[in-house]
Formats: sequence, structure tokens, C-alpha cells
Amino acid sequence: MDSRQIVIGSGPAGVSCAQALLAQGRRVLMLDGGARLEPENAAKLAQLSETPPATWKGNATAWMREGMQAAVEGIPLKLTYGSDYPFRAMPGAPLIVGEGINTKFSLGKGGLSTVWGTSVLPFRQHDMHGWPVTADDLAPHYSALLGFMPVAQVSDALEEILPTYGPGVPMPLSAQATALLKTLESNASGLRKRGVLFGRSRLAINAAGVDAKGPCVRCGLCMYGCPYQLLYSTGHTVDRMIANPNFEYAPGHVVQRIEESLAGVRLHTTTNSGALQVIQGERAFVGAGVLATTALMLRSLDAYDQPVTLRESHYFLLPMLRLAAVPGFQRGDLHTLAQLFIEIMDETITPDTIHLQTYTYNDLFEEPIAHKLGAASKVFPWQAFLSRLFLFQGFMHSDVSPTTAAHLERSGTSDVLKLAATLKPETKVILNKLVAKLTRLFPQTGLLPLLPLMREGEPGRGFHTGSSFPMSAEPTGFESDLLGRPAGLSRIHVVDSSVLPSIPATTITFTVMANAHRIGTLVGGGEI
Repeated sequence: MDSRQIVIGSGPAGVSCAQALLAQGRRVLMLDGGARLEPENAAKLAQLSETPPATWKGNATAWMREGMQAAVEGIPLKLTYGSDYPFRAMPGAPLIVGEGINTKFSLGKGGLSTVWGTSVLPFRQHDMHGWPVTADDLAPHYSALLGFMPVAQVSDALEEILPTYGPGVPMPLSAQATALLKTLESNASGLRKRGVLFGRSRLAINAAGVDAKGPCVRCGLCMYGCPYQLLYSTGHTVDRMIANPNFEYAPGHVVQRIEESLAGVRLHTTTNSGALQVIQGERAFVGAGVLATTALMLRSLDAYDQPVTLRESHYFLLPMLRLAAVPGFQRGDLHTLAQLFIEIMDETITPDTIHLQTYTYNDLFEEPIAHKLGAASKVFPWQAFLSRLFLFQGFMHSDVSPTTAAHLERSGTSDVLKLAATLKPETKVILNKLVAKLTRLFPQTGLLPLLPLMREGEPGRGFHTGSSFPMSAEPTGFESDLLGRPAGLSRIHVVDSSVLPSIPATTITFTVMANAHRIGTLVGGGEI
């Protein structure tokens, strides 16, 4: 049997696992859908990246903005470089039908890291309910990730509960964020007593432009895709791994089924031409993202019509207004990703952390506001309002968030993964308590929540979803062991968010990557 370790998926989990396996001297074959930006847009991007923003003329970046729309509920579909390629179907892609759920999976090179917001925070041990793995177990792997993923960060008050795991330099703040941070810092003691910690955002951005066309020039296009490709995508790491003689990247494959024997594994794939292919290896590491992974594993286990439960960190948007205006806030000399992080730890609201990410002006704010105002937008005091407007993106622990039941159902000669979401009444109660707390904090923050404009995401909308095959010290049913092996399997390891027992509010990707790196390190080192 072939001794290769087969990794499925080039997203954050797959790449982190592959990096760990390579570090242990293992041979790695990465199977991936591998969809990429269209040649036409790739050529435009290459041309744009050769020149500084000061030389861009007229509509030089209009092609990047095409198709991106915003509403009060957020961005319906986040494109990258004007393209939806990360979400396009391929031959053999799983068919997924959702009831009351809004989420997607990716077959693109880099997976969902091609469209993510780049925010990276670890999980607090306090919030890791049901985990057989501790934050201390993950610590060396968080640190290892910083060896290939650049993170713009600084050690500040958040370090008390959320370590940085390495050095860094933060992204510069916008004028609005600078003013808000000054207010928060002047009231830090009072906020701490009320269970509020804050600090600079931590973003997976190559801010210094190391080995790239950088540094960051703060052109304000982050939401559309960085013209200099400084926003980290795991596709960047795939490109670097290709130079390793022990690594092989095989795009154009969608894995349909995995079989294991005492000697190894056999993977049945559909290629982008529609052909069927069988690939053999020693072990398989599944990092296709929770939806595709759940469909693949249920099919491989022949577990049709047997439900599993997906858990998520519920996502919401809360605009807030600062009474003091900020001059010179608009456009130019800013990045448009998260500026500040605020952690709410108040057991009168919920026992677990609520995570808030602070966004200041970007041009996508204007369209939904104009739509809401209608004809009045022509006389609306845009400058005064936008200089005071902050958008807070929030996440809650999975214990108080909606759940989704998933089961694989036969459909002719194929099958379909059916999803049905269930809301929890406590979710809205907690959100109302949070808004009330934020309102009471006005003297310390200078911010007032705009409650009529608050929007909850549909289940799945925040993409912080997992737990279909949760790790357990003694796995049964559809649980997995500490190496991500669903009960009864010995050579098939699930390494993405599907194995997280619960989903804390602080951003999911960093921990998914650390856990995948942990599994790859242990298995690659022979600790099985």
C-alpha cells in the first residue's frame, strides 16, 4: 500500500495538518477541488498590483467591486477579486439542501480562507465545554501556525485571557477606531469591573509585505480582496509547500468515499472532467469543511438517514453610534477589516464569552443606509452620520446558539445532505441583555446601540460551524477520538471543525488550524 498521507482540502484545516505531517518527514498528497480565480481577473490583479494606489485612475478597481452588495443584514455573498469562484460547484460536489440555514462550502484553492475576515483568536479554556483537549494542549500548535501564517497583532489587555502565542505588529487603526480606543482606554478600569476587555484586532495579514508586494498601503479595498495579496489565504502556503519534495498537490478532485483496511485507505474521487479515480495511501485526513466533510463521512460510513448535529457560534450585526464625530475618517489611509476586539464576560448575561469585532467606515456601509432612507438620502447628513457609525460583528457560544440537524439521504444513484436548523429561545434573550448592557456602558464607551438596525444572521451565516463528529475521550456513535477518528475507524482522521465538541465565540479558524496541526503532529510522529 502507498505510504502517502492523503490530506483532503486546501483550506485552513487541510493545510495546517499537511504542514505538521511534512514537519514529521511524512509524504503528503493533497487532494483538492482547487478552483482558482479566472485568468481574466487574475491578469487584472497582476497589473493592478504592479502600481501604487496613487497611480490608479478612475475605475481601475471597479472590476473588483462588481457583484459585491451590502444590506442591513450584511453581505449576502462575499466575493473575492470580483469572483465567486470559491463557491462554484464541480463534478462530484455534494448536494446540500438547507431548511432555515444559510451557509456554504468551498471547493476553491484555499477554501473559505479566500473570503474570510482574517480575524484570529484562540479559544479560552473557560469556554471549551466538553473538550477532551485543553487550551494548553493546543498552545504549541497555535505557536507553530505563526511560522507560516503571518498575523498582525500586539500584546495588550486581551493577552490576559487570549494569548498571542508569538510576536507581531498590529495593523494601523482608522481615525474612528483610534478615537474609540482612546475612550475605552481612559475607562479601562471601570470596563474591566463590568466584565469588558478590549484590545487591537489580530488579523492574518502580511502587513509588512515579507516576500510579497507590500507593505500594506491602506487602500481600503480589504473587503473586495487585497490588490497586493497581503490577506492570508492557505492557498499561499500550498504554493510554498509545492517546493517540498515530499508534498504533491492534486487539484481537480472531489472525494466521494473513503474506505480503510488494515493496510491503508482507498479514496474514490471524481475529477473535474467527471472521470472516476481511485487513489491509495496509508492514512486519510479529512479537512474539506464541515458541510462537505459531514456528507463525505456519512457516505463513507454508509450512514444514510442517520442524523448528526451541527453546532455553531451564532452571528449577529449591531450598528452603534458614537456621539462625538471624527474628522477625516473617510476613505484613504485605512484598512477595512476588524479594528478592535471587545470581549464581554458577564455571567448575568451568559456564562461564556461574547466576542465583538469593531468595524469602522468602508464604502459598503453607504448602500444599505441609502436604501433604508429612500428619497431622504439626498438630504441626509452623510459625513456627520458615517463619522459616528461603528459596525459591531458579534458571536456567541454554541451552547446558546441555534443547532442544525444533518442527515444524508439517498437520491436516485446519488445522495443529498439535508439540513434543518432549530432556534433556541435563549439566543434572543441573551442578545437583548447584551444590548441593554452596552447601552448602560455608554458613559464608559461613548457608544449607543442602534437597536432597530440590529440583525441576527440565519443559522450557519457566520461560518463558525462544526461538531458533527465531536471529539471525545471515549467516542461512541458519531463521536471521534482525540485524533479525529470517528468511532470504529483507525486510518481516517477528520481534522476540520467537524470534530470540535463545542464552538466558543472567539473566532473559529485559528483553533481549527491548531487542532488540525496537533492531529497531524501526533499521527505523523507515530503517536497513534
